[in-house]
Amino acid sequence: MLPKIKTIVYACDLENQTQSAMELVLSLAKTNQAKIILMHVMEPLNTQASNMINNYISAEVVASMRKDAQEDIHTRMKTMLSDYMTKYEDELSALEFPPETLSVSGVPSDCIQDTAKEHNADLIVMNSRTHSRLGQMILGSTANKVIHSSAIPVLVVPIK
Repeated sequence: MLPKIKTIVYACDLENQTQSAMELVLSLAKTNQAKIILMHVMEPLNTQASNMINNYISAEVVASMRKDAQEDIHTRMKTMLSDYMTKYEDELSALEFPPETLSVSGVPSDCIQDTAKEHNADLIVMNSRTHSRLGQMILGSTANKVIHSSAIPVLVVPIK
């Protein structure tokens, strides 16, 4: 029996160039009557940045700023999703499940895989930007890390 796609996790960085990936996710969800989980990961600050901020800003202010940032991200995801649902209203009216949004904090590659596991996802969709070979060797990429360690299929949509 062919595998069925029931849940799609779309790990989105909320950049303007995500249109083709979002449209592909919506198309896959419609075709498979799958549930969509639109997620964004807030990366933790590195130690140096964290120490510098903590030297000048109180812990309460930092916590408040982080909370505001999370609320802003959630609002942006809801707006983006709403815009697409309105734009493709006729095509997407038959979706069995309304798409969900999720914002998490942590190491992106780990958070994406943890979310996929928690939601029993059948497919992870991600964007990938073109980086130089040197940049890929030194920094790696979230998509590359997920592709090589995921237990489920990963669809990477190139962003130019």
